[in-house]
Amino acid sequence: MKKNDCVVSVCSGYTHEGFGVVKKDGFPLFVKQLLEGEEARLVVTKVKKTYGYGRVQKIQAFSDQRREPFCPLANVCGGCQLQHMSETEQKKFKRQLVQDVIDRIAKLNVQVADVISMEHPFAYRNKGQIPVGKVGDQTVCGFYRIHSNDIVDMENCPIQSDEINRVFACIRRLLHIYPQVASFLRHVLIKHAFHTEQIMVVFIAWKKDISGLGEMIDDLVKEIRSIQSVILNVNQRADNVILGEEEHILYGERTIIDKIHDLSFCISSKSFYQVNPLQTEVLYGKVLEFAQLTGKETVLDLYCGVGTISMLLAQKAKSVVGIEIVPQAIEDAKRNTALNNLTNVQFVCSDAAAYASELSEKQKKIDVIVVDPPRKGCDEVTLDSIVRMQPKRVVYVSCNPSTLARDLRILEDRGYRVEVVQPVDMFPHTYHVESVCLIVRKQKYKKAHK
Repeated sequence: MKKNDCVVSVCSGYTHEGFGVVKKDGFPLFVKQLLEGEEARLVVTKVKKTYGYGRVQKIQAFSDQRREPFCPLANVCGGCQLQHMSETEQKKFKRQLVQDVIDRIAKLNVQVADVISMEHPFAYRNKGQIPVGKVGDQTVCGFYRIHSNDIVDMENCPIQSDEINRVFACIRRLLHIYPQVASFLRHVLIKHAFHTEQIMVVFIAWKKDISGLGEMIDDLVKEIRSIQSVILNVNQRADNVILGEEEHILYGERTIIDKIHDLSFCISSKSFYQVNPLQTEVLYGKVLEFAQLTGKETVLDLYCGVGTISMLLAQKAKSVVGIEIVPQAIEDAKRNTALNNLTNVQFVCSDAAAYASELSEKQKKIDVIVVDPPRKGCDEVTLDSIVRMQPKRVVYVSCNPSTLARDLRILEDRGYRVEVVQPVDMFPHTYHVESVCLIVRKQKYKKAHK
């Protein structure tokens, strides 16, 4: 097999990024936007030692699960990867993605549950993070082209909320009226609180003093009455970190307020907050179900962010401690606790591994531990501390199936049993999938360590 070879073959499955997999004489080729069961004529574009990449020249037999992309930028924007898949095929792909790593990495005899998907998987994002740049004298606003830093100019995004698209359209028009502002902008961040309809706009710029920005903001808030907060974030870094440390409130408040279930949450520019509010309620509902709280339990919530899960748990538990390393997130969590008049939850700014290790050394009794780590998963110190604390149940929320599977294998080897793996589609039309798992302590391990 070499570059530019032509191959005719049938797609037999998918990679974790949703590429179709075809095999020619046992050699796998990964092909963008090819569906399982489709026969296609391909040209080989790259060859590595054990696999290669191909590009479709012509599909000779189509799958009945193929769909026309709903966005005109589907083939150039890097945001969505699965618009060519039906919603049924996306569910199948995401469930199999999780099942494959449970089988291959975790080596567990666990049947992954069907994916919980959205009834209407459009206009679901409550956050738009949109690059701004210049092409010659022309201002462009949009998402990055696939595998590139070039900005694809766009008018709206079908997976962003209608309100975000309305605010973006206004900003886009104003940037052409105030080109001197556009010259210093890097990104525009728009946050939309679905349940309260409040909007936050964050202009991320190279410098603080920008001629015309104040006048532009006046025009913006006159047109979009739901805007509660406008913030200037100054970021002079040369890397890919979007938000800088320096911030200035230019209009309204520092935060906006949204609701999950019957709790209210303050959201700042830097707050981590799930981007799909409808599916967040589903995901967190599963966390509560798996925690099986009766009102008598002491609960530890590691990687708690702004305290969303901690406060939901506190409504059902005796007490909850939330741990998060980001100081601003802890400040937001404490503010949210006061906002909801909760007295049985406390938040500690600490590294999750260090705090869990300290609790385990003190032989602190914890009944239920909830973990919602970043993509890299839990480190070994954290997992070891969890095991030494001997909670009855661990509820693990994960945005990365591979690191989830690795950590489940460790917990299984140390006296725990994985009972349920439930994928939730938080990100329709992308290859990302969230999972929540119920892990229980084995009785035989409990007896051996009395």
